[in-house]
Amino acid sequence: MDVKLAAAVAAGKAATYLSRRLGLGAGSNFPGRVVLRLHPRAPEEMSSRLEMGCVLVTGTNGKTTTSNLLAAMLREAGMRPVHNRVGANLISGITAALAQSSDLRGNPRGDIGLFEVDEATLPAAVRRLRPRMVIVTNLFRDQLDRYGELETLARKMDSALRELKPGSAVLLNADDPLVASLGKDSPASLHYYGIESEEAAEGMLPHAADSKHCRECGTPLAFSAHFLGHMGKYSCPSCGASRPRPSFSATRVEPRGAGGTATTVSTPAWEASLLLPIPGLYNVYNLLAAVAGAQLLGIPREEVERGVRGYVTAFGRGERIPVDGRELFLVLSKNPTGFNEVIRTVRGEGEGLVVLAALNDRIADGRDVSWIWDVDFEELAPLPRVLVAAGTRAHDMALRMKYAGLETSRIEVRGKLRGALEAALSHAREGETVYALTTYTATLELRRILTRMGAAPGLWEGGEP
Repeated sequence: MDVKLAAAVAAGKAATYLSRRLGLGAGSNFPGRVVLRLHPRAPEEMSSRLEMGCVLVTGTNGKTTTSNLLAAMLREAGMRPVHNRVGANLISGITAALAQSSDLRGNPRGDIGLFEVDEATLPAAVRRLRPRMVIVTNLFRDQLDRYGELETLARKMDSALRELKPGSAVLLNADDPLVASLGKDSPASLHYYGIESEEAAEGMLPHAADSKHCRECGTPLAFSAHFLGHMGKYSCPSCGASRPRPSFSATRVEPRGAGGTATTVSTPAWEASLLLPIPGLYNVYNLLAAVAGAQLLGIPREEVERGVRGYVTAFGRGERIPVDGRELFLVLSKNPTGFNEVIRTVRGEGEGLVVLAALNDRIADGRDVSWIWDVDFEELAPLPRVLVAAGTRAHDMALRMKYAGLETSRIEVRGKLRGALEAALSHAREGETVYALTTYTATLELRRILTRMGAAPGLWEGGEP
């Protein structure tokens, strides 16, 4: 027995217990730091004992939903994933998930690792965990004060994919020009997923689109169909580079408002009509990534379908939480493209809405909030009868909404999130929905408030192995 590893795992478990017992959080990161301090190679040691290896899910948006969907499919197939399900996606969070799922000897009680990984952490995660599969969802401008430009991040990710072992697999979003360009020099096999339904296409590329130029020659790409942000069907009129043909695709996309999306998914092995219980075209991409990952892991169609039917929404990703006779619709909104897609969903709910918009600028959110000027808030402005602005940058949000055309008489500024939630609920009639659009740390804070109110369980409750 590795005594040093056993001591580190025991200390990590104790840190998790104390963190939760004292109400300090889910214990999803700090225990991992404790383990790493005592045994720097603990993640390598524990992950190497997983019978079926590791799967990593990375990208700007969709990591948590994709990994949670895939986890549901794995469980339906009888597998036992070790999973950082609450979204702690740095090495410390992955280490905490491994330690929490292991016995005191450091042997995981699961058989496959499924880890959401921060984009900038991917190189370290690949080196430490030696994954059998990497899924890349998309790359959008997000926290530029932390990551730098997208091309810089893409080069780092490309370097990480080159370190994969032969026989491993990489799943890439064909509709994202930057993501689809990754992995060309990787020893892993490349697989692509994307949307084929023309009905899902929108008009012109939005001004907030990020990757609009050919990565090979720098020429502006020509889009024959645009789905979301800079994602669509594209080709380069100069060098001829074009969107790869996806092996896994959505051939039908039928939005049903906040109630979800009906879609037909086509794979090399089968085709199925699925009802995804969470709204938004971005979640169709997440579904495709999860289905593709499941099929490459050998999971049959029946288990995939059951996983989708039984999917429980991840916190802050379209959760519906009953509060004081009202319903809170909680959606993480952390960058221009993500926010625009949330607005696209909310727009289907009509006018006269109560909206809570919380904007924080903490480190995990990104200090630079100038990105809110790239969000199409003009599309949101006609909808609220009242918008409560909250968070550390509540006044910035209120100003942005004023310039978007929302009358100041319909804007209420409440910096503290607890007071903002109470104000929004007071504006909503019984049985009505409050739409909470929140940045990352605001989402966590709001969830803690709801837990203290008894309206929602703690993030760690119910389902983590």
